[in-house]
Amino acid sequence: MSFRGFNSVKLTAFANDLDGLARHSNKLHTDVASLLTTVQQQLPPGETASRDPGLQDLVGDLIPAAFFGRSRLPGSLCQELGDMQASIKRRIKQLDGMHKFQDAGYPVDSSMLFLDEKAPDGKKVDEALNRLKGLNGKDFGVNGNRDDLTKVSKSLDGLTAAELDTVITKADPQDLARFNKLANNTDDSGWSPFDANGLPEAERRDSFSLMLSKIGPENMDKFMKAFPGVQPTFTNTDAYEEHGNSQNGQTNSGIHWQKPSDPLFNGDVSADEINQRQFGDCWYVASLAAVTQKNPQFIKDGIKQNPNGTVSVRIWDKEGNHHWVTVTPDLPTDTNGSPIGTYGNGTTWPAYYEKAFAAAYSDDDDGERGYGGIEGDDPKDSAPYLTGHEGEDITKSGGFLGLDTEEDKSLSSLKKAYDAGQPVTVSTPDDDKLEKNVPKQWGSCYSTNHAYYVRGFTNDGKVILGNPWGASQYPPITVDQEQFNKYFQMPEKYKAP
Repeated sequence: MSFRGFNSVKLTAFANDLDGLARHSNKLHTDVASLLTTVQQQLPPGETASRDPGLQDLVGDLIPAAFFGRSRLPGSLCQELGDMQASIKRRIKQLDGMHKFQDAGYPVDSSMLFLDEKAPDGKKVDEALNRLKGLNGKDFGVNGNRDDLTKVSKSLDGLTAAELDTVITKADPQDLARFNKLANNTDDSGWSPFDANGLPEAERRDSFSLMLSKIGPENMDKFMKAFPGVQPTFTNTDAYEEHGNSQNGQTNSGIHWQKPSDPLFNGDVSADEINQRQFGDCWYVASLAAVTQKNPQFIKDGIKQNPNGTVSVRIWDKEGNHHWVTVTPDLPTDTNGSPIGTYGNGTTWPAYYEKAFAAAYSDDDDGERGYGGIEGDDPKDSAPYLTGHEGEDITKSGGFLGLDTEEDKSLSSLKKAYDAGQPVTVSTPDDDKLEKNVPKQWGSCYSTNHAYYVRGFTNDGKVILGNPWGASQYPPITVDQEQFNKYFQMPEKYKAP
């Protein structure tokens, strides 16, 4: 049976061949080990049977290593080939199901072929379409429309990627836009304060993010027109309104959305990669750098690229529950193709952390969302979103009833928190006069009304502070106690899982 150039019969035969190789891989292991051992015995002392360390390791290993829990090739191929053939067979079932799905009259996007999911069910597609259409002109009653919207949301959330993509393809754009409008309107009706309208923000974002992570590239524009709120705006930022960042002197023209060519990662992540650029969210970027400094793997595990090119970022809410916030792959870019927001050194993970945060953050109650909504705030306010734990001021103990009374600016207190594994940030006063008389060795790395993160301490107790503007252009500065008292304030610490 052939479908879109794929022959499921031949693919199944290939999977069966892999399964057979898996069953015989232990014998292959013994044969190769025996051969290498014989060769090694014939060679002069100091010479090796193979230049490959993995194969040389088989010398003398005549019993299949897989039985003893080791991971030497080719004995380990038994598990690897078995997993591979099982995955191929699952995807063949999905392929055959897509063929039947298309024959039943449902559109099939080629990007949905071979996904590791169940074959699509046309009944589920029809049910979701009918629920969307059923919102038109519906009288939701005195209890509001939340129950009806929840049913629609759960119906969409439960679809496979292929089913959901078909729903978006077949749905009337007005039906999709209506669902978005109703889901976002959580006001009461005016005459009944007890009704529940719209979907709670976290629930709504979870549903929209899940849909965005699944749909095919061909439906991306249609989805974005129906659900424009998933794209955080940048038109409310100083970088857009003033064409740059007055603090670091970067300028731009023609900010627009553009998909970057750089990869998400290039090896391990590092705080040194982070470069804030033009948006005024140093408080968040410094916190991101501080957490990355302490636990880079935690940051790397908190972001993933989906098959359709979108990116999902792990963000916590105030109740300590984590969510995957999905954003489109395009980023704010100027006419020269240079990124406007936070970026990495040839990597994009810092940019998507920032974009997801701009899409989700609403903690300061000013009603402003998007990139403009994350400009100018307290570093510790980003901690719950990054780590799931509250940030806190580093304060002195004492005063009335032993309560903390004021910030503790002693470097020993910062070092105590840092040595305990906690990310630490500090801020600078909003006083431009300080910039006129900074230590010469700091160069242009000091700025007022800015946030920094602790990178470490010298042997004589001075603190090393990193600037979120980027370590390559703005190297870390070393600060003694007297300088810290004069030029810095608001030391804060966070818990890093």
